[in-house]
Amino acid sequence: MYTPTDRERRRGLRLPLEVRGRDAVGRSFRESTHSLNVSGGGICFESAQKLSIGARLELEIDLPTGLRRYFGGRTRYHAQALVCRVEHFEDEPGYRVGARFLGEIGV
Repeated sequence: MYTPTDRERRRGLRLPLEVRGRDAVGRSFRESTHSLNVSGGGICFESAQKLSIGARLELEIDLPTGLRRYFGGRTRYHAQALVCRVEHFEDEPGYRVGARFLGEIGV
């Protein structure tokens, strides 16, 4: 189990994930991408989609073997998340999205 300090500590982890939601103009999308960093409270990932602050997403994160013990041995973590930050850098084609975990799906 994570402590409050662990919740906020970001770890640079490149984990495969599936993201579902609506883009900034309201179109549904599903995309395969990867995380840049993760904490107990949220995730930062790369996206080709332009998203709005406040958008709700569904995430399916592939868990490496070393983290599965924190998730009951499961290989995937299914969660709802809320977009809190969207960054775009001129030299990069997509966006960096920061999202806060709202809760687990299907538990």
